Amino acid sequence: MPRNFDDLLSSDRTFIVRGETFTWRDVRPEVLTSFGEINGDDPNAVWQAQDEQILQFLIPEDHERWKRLRKQEENPITLRQFNAILEYLVSEQTDRPTQTPSPSGGGRGKTAVSSKDE
Repeated sequence: MPRNFDDLLSSDRTFIVRGETFTWRDVRPEVLTSFGEINGDDPNAVWQAQDEQILQFLIPEDHERWKRLRKQEENPITLRQFNAILEYLVSEQTDRPTQTPSPSGGGRGKTAVSSKDE
């Protein structure tokens, strides 16, 4: 039986922030490489670029709601949430960070002399 690489796709394609549910989609690898350096003198360029990156993942129907939510002064998306959302979306596409490795053995065992005894 051939290997089915569709099994690598996430089945959960939603996230919630500030009570709003958003749906994300898969993107081509080239989209991820377009997240290069931000150039310019605008101190907010990084946030604008991050918004654009998140929008590339969201389904088109969610774009306007995301933009409205990002502009909220009351109960805004926090920096921690903002960064975590982008990290989540990228990790779902790249499978990075990798899964937790299986535990390893306890090492070589006890040494003959404890350093506490010296």
